Order: sequence, then C-alpha cells, then structure tokens
Amino acid sequence: MDIPRKDALAILGKWKEESAPIAVIAEGPFRQGPVDQSESLRAIHGCGVRWTMRQDLKVSQVTEHAVVFEGPTGHLALTLGDCRITYQEPREASSEIREEAESETVSRLSIFFPDDEAFLLYEMRE
Repeated sequence: MDIPRKDALAILGKWKEESAPIAVIAEGPFRQGPVDQSESLRAIHGCGVRWTMRQDLKVSQVTEHAVVFEGPTGHLALTLGDCRITYQEPREASSEIREEAESETVSRLSIFFPDDEAFLLYEMRE
C-alpha cells in the first residue's frame, strides 16, 4: 500500500530507536520479477548500467527529507524527495513466499524513484 513520506519517516524513526536490523536491497533500473540472462547481457552491451546490491544496515539518522543507514561496509544516504513509498507486512505477501517472509521479516518499506531505482528496506527478525 502506498504511504505518505511522513508515515515512512515515522517507521524509519522507529527502526532507528529500536536499532532494528534492516536488509536493504536496491536495484536500478528496477524490474519486477526474475531477470533472464538476455536482459543482463543487453544491460551490459546496451546503453546505461544495470546494478543491484544488498546490505545489512541500521538506520543512523532520519530527517524531514532523508534517511541515513550505517553498516560494516559504510553508509547509505537516501533523499526522499520525488519518490513513491509503499509499506507491506509479511502476511500480505503472496502465498508462495508468505511463510518465509513471516519467519524472516517484520515489515518492508519500498522506495521507488522516478529514474527506475528501487530500494527495498526489510525490517528483519532478530
């Protein structure tokens, strides 16, 4: 479900207070679903760069327009300007992955930027 930035900032603030473990998975350009080999090769040989990353982080700072994460390999800062934010709980996941989602995660914030970058923030169970 789409949520306003102020609600996302409240969730991020809660994660900061609780020092919650967050798995950040990011991709640009974002593609829903599995990616086949031909798409990967097209990204290499075509224009632009396709990238993905996963980091285990904690929220270290939340401001009115941004969030900063810290982890063993450094910092990640996101400016929450022109973006769409969604919130999902594991019970809302598809039936194929619901059991795994409920056992490993508490919730997910997804941040989608206009340039097709997506940051999926999973609050992990400890």
